[in-house]
Amino acid sequence: MPDLNGMMLFAAVVRAKGFSQAARDIGQPKSTISRKVAQLEEQLGVRLLQRDTRNLSLTQVGALFFQHCDSISHEIEAAKAIIENTHTDISGSLRIAIPVSFSQDVIGHLCSSFMRLYPNIELDIQFTDNDVGLVGEGYDIAIKYGPLQSSDLVARLLFERQPILVASPGYIKKFNSPATPQELAQHHGILLGTTLSAPIWPLGKGNRKMMATFKRKVRVNSASMVKRLALDDFGIAMLSNTSCKQELASGSLVPILQDWPMESFKVYGVYSSRRQLASNISAFLDFFTKRYTSQESLHSMMG
Repeated sequence: MPDLNGMMLFAAVVRAKGFSQAARDIGQPKSTISRKVAQLEEQLGVRLLQRDTRNLSLTQVGALFFQHCDSISHEIEAAKAIIENTHTDISGSLRIAIPVSFSQDVIGHLCSSFMRLYPNIELDIQFTDNDVGLVGEGYDIAIKYGPLQSSDLVARLLFERQPILVASPGYIKKFNSPATPQELAQHHGILLGTTLSAPIWPLGKGNRKMMATFKRKVRVNSASMVKRLALDDFGIAMLSNTSCKQELASGSLVPILQDWPMESFKVYGVYSSRRQLASNISAFLDFFTKRYTSQESLHSMMG
């Protein structure tokens, strides 16, 4: 039987997208985690991870094994929660608004796992970039990008992401890489947004900020399509560092204007303050916070 501790450490490495970050997350030496994962691979007789100096990716069998390891770790957490909340029955319906730019594949896997964990929950998921009214339109939760306007809503921070500008080697070979933000005005850009979004990127941090314009080549409200178009040499794109980590490691995408780092963006779970926080809303936000990054990691590592 595979070592349970090794399975949990392997899952932690995949969620963290590397041994170093996993060591920081769980407070164990990197060497210990690496040794345990190697012992697990030896015990199973298969390679779970492909390793080199720049890259870490899941093998096909590793991706399948991770799904089970991840489920086991969260089942353990769920078992603890059952003991801690013996008298709490999580049930009812939840209507949730999620931005269109979120990966529907990632959200689909996350919602499947949530409903398996809470079988008495009924979900109504709507992908929309409209500014939905939680009370007027019957939504229980809206996932929103910050900063948020002050209102009678409660906003819970779910996670942060660091945006970066990237382009393919093919695009850079043809058009060169911009040396300054001002030079972006001469470059094609792939804009993630709606019909109201302008071809402008906010560059810099703190007191060193500016709004840089670019020539819009494509505008699309899907982050995965933005990355695909960037890989296919159609222009410079702004992506989160987690969504293109594998491409940066392999060299299929190259960072642009690294001396102009951008402010991280925040994602919130928003719900109405007019009623006491319901247990099903709390359960979903807890689950989303814990599981989104691990599901995103699996999605990106499988390409």
